[in-house]
Amino acid sequence: MLLALLLSPPASGEDDSGARGKKGEVTAGELVWPPPPLEPRIRYLNSIATSDDVRGKKGFWRKLWEFFRGPDIRAMIKPMSVAVDGKGRIYVADPAARMVHLFHPARNRYRSIDTIDETSLQFPISVALDDRDHLYVADGHRKRIFSLTSRGRPGRIYGKAGQLQRPAGIAVDSRRRLLYVADPPAHDIKIFSIDDGRLKGSIGRRGTAPGEFNFPTWLAVDAGSRIYVTDSLNGRVQILGADGKPVASFGKLGVTTGSFSSPKGVALDSDGHLYVADAGFDNIQIFDQSGRLLLYFGGSGQAPGLFWMPGGVFIDEKDRIYVADSYNRRVQIFQYLKVKREP
Repeated sequence: MLLALLLSPPASGEDDSGARGKKGEVTAGELVWPPPPLEPRIRYLNSIATSDDVRGKKGFWRKLWEFFRGPDIRAMIKPMSVAVDGKGRIYVADPAARMVHLFHPARNRYRSIDTIDETSLQFPISVALDDRDHLYVADGHRKRIFSLTSRGRPGRIYGKAGQLQRPAGIAVDSRRRLLYVADPPAHDIKIFSIDDGRLKGSIGRRGTAPGEFNFPTWLAVDAGSRIYVTDSLNGRVQILGADGKPVASFGKLGVTTGSFSSPKGVALDSDGHLYVADAGFDNIQIFDQSGRLLLYFGGSGQAPGLFWMPGGVFIDEKDRIYVADSYNRRVQIFQYLKVKREP
């Protein structure tokens, strides 16, 4: 069994400036997991911490502006959730800053979203996107889910008075036009209609049995409408069918490999592997659909590839992995390297 080898420390590397090789190839100075001579499956790409990380070289007018007004730099304070749309725009929920950061690397642009439809955000804890690139923002203090169109115009607001206690992670099922909201104090998952905002029902109650939760926090939905729930204080991930009924679960609270200490964000790559961030272990654990641990990467620290209480995880259509590295005040970006298959 190769599990012990796959769980070895990452290949050495002093920084993230090494040349990028082709998929599956390792060049000097790169961070990859597992290390050579094993074929890599995860490659570190870069990180984003401030507006200057995407703005590029300062032009004359910006230098002049900053000469008189001071540096115009926006930095993350405690990023908790991240999502990326079809145009490569990176949205980061930062509740400590009371805003959502919007980074657009392709256009060297940055802006912040602190107000939606004339309502100031108080605690934007998580973000999600649908197949139309509409943005959804869960505000734990406002007890609402706010939305914006792909053009940045205010959309529908989800959660009338009394419907949500303190929303946390959210996920969208675009095919079925549903918005799922983890509501930790209520120990359930609320289901809203995307199109009319109606609360259609809820899944679960407090408990340890299948389909029951103890402070669920983060969510993901796959192409088949299965729902993945980080059942935090039960120390497990539960998988639910499109009908909301339990399909499987894995994990337990513990200190051994494959267990969880403080499970947070959850996401899936194009091969259906499940990535779970653990704020206690400061790593990302990767499982198959049966709950078998395949690999983990990360560890405690501030260097590239290390984490300090990671939160949300997002994987885009190109299998780039975005991790909200909360206490390091950054988002780290990795690449999943698919297995080479024989023709």
